[in-house]
Amino acid sequence: MAVNTITISTSPVVLIGSSNARTTDYLAAILESWHYQIEVAHNGADALTRIGSPSPPAIALLDMDLPSPSAADVVWEIRRRQEQRLTWNILLSGQPDKDRLRAALQCGCDDFLVFPADATEFDTNDLKMRVRVAERVVALTSRVRKQSAELRYHVTHDGLTGLWNREALLSLIFQETDRVQRMKTSLSLMLLDLDDFSRINHDYGYETGDRLLIELANRFRRQLRSYDLIGRCGEDEFLLALPGCGLDDAVLLAGRIREYILARPFPADHEATTLTASIGVAVSRGRSPLVVLREAERALAEAKLAGKNCVRGGVPGSYADAVLAIGAPGFEADAG
Repeated sequence: MAVNTITISTSPVVLIGSSNARTTDYLAAILESWHYQIEVAHNGADALTRIGSPSPPAIALLDMDLPSPSAADVVWEIRRRQEQRLTWNILLSGQPDKDRLRAALQCGCDDFLVFPADATEFDTNDLKMRVRVAERVVALTSRVRKQSAELRYHVTHDGLTGLWNREALLSLIFQETDRVQRMKTSLSLMLLDLDDFSRINHDYGYETGDRLLIELANRFRRQLRSYDLIGRCGEDEFLLALPGCGLDDAVLLAGRIREYILARPFPADHEATTLTASIGVAVSRGRSPLVVLREAERALAEAKLAGKNCVRGGVPGSYADAVLAIGAPGFEADAG
């Protein structure tokens, strides 16, 4: 097997990249005594594969005599591939050679350590200090990366339902519109406003109302296609972007939403209740999302004026508008 793994604890993984068995055994014994997990790569190709994997080692000790490719080439390639630092790379050299030091600096390694051929002359405290520093830097970087990801999530998602928020969804719709223009396909926007949702909050309380909204978001996730986009734009208003959907397909999806998402009972305290919604639909055909969104807003207002619990949109007198007017009941076909 190309890479040998010796698991000794849940401590950070250290990859030793060397074709020299004495070097590998010596470093492995020292690192094991410090309770690190050890992996060994005997050539540059194996080291590159391991460091470039989805779960790379925290630290890599790479012998500059590593063959095929060299340790410096491995580090340079990893730097080219990865936008974020995932592994702390320490290059090892048997001699404090200026050319090797220059190569180490040029490839972008994190540290450089002289490792003499005679191991008895090696200061293990120097190695220990460098590995401990590397461990702390990698742990700190990991925490910062995790916090950044959490911050990006909170900036782009609704705090209650976990759906996209309005600003993030509009940005995605602009991107999708660019794709629609290139591919000459359809994109429909659907604006959905729950009817009389304030009654739920009044009759059952805001906590129950929040639970219904969370359950509604979960139903959207289960029923919609994986590439459909949906966000929460207000307390009880949702915006859907439907790639590949023309007006008729959007109408079919509206029928499915009414029947399979809204009309099924929602738990409310010790009772069950159903929801209805007014829905406005507009089709992009590559036009500005802001223009299309205004059309969906006007269609939603028409649905409210028509008595709620219905869908409006499209060209008056068309097949789609006729279906919309009766609320599109009973549609079971996939809207895609």
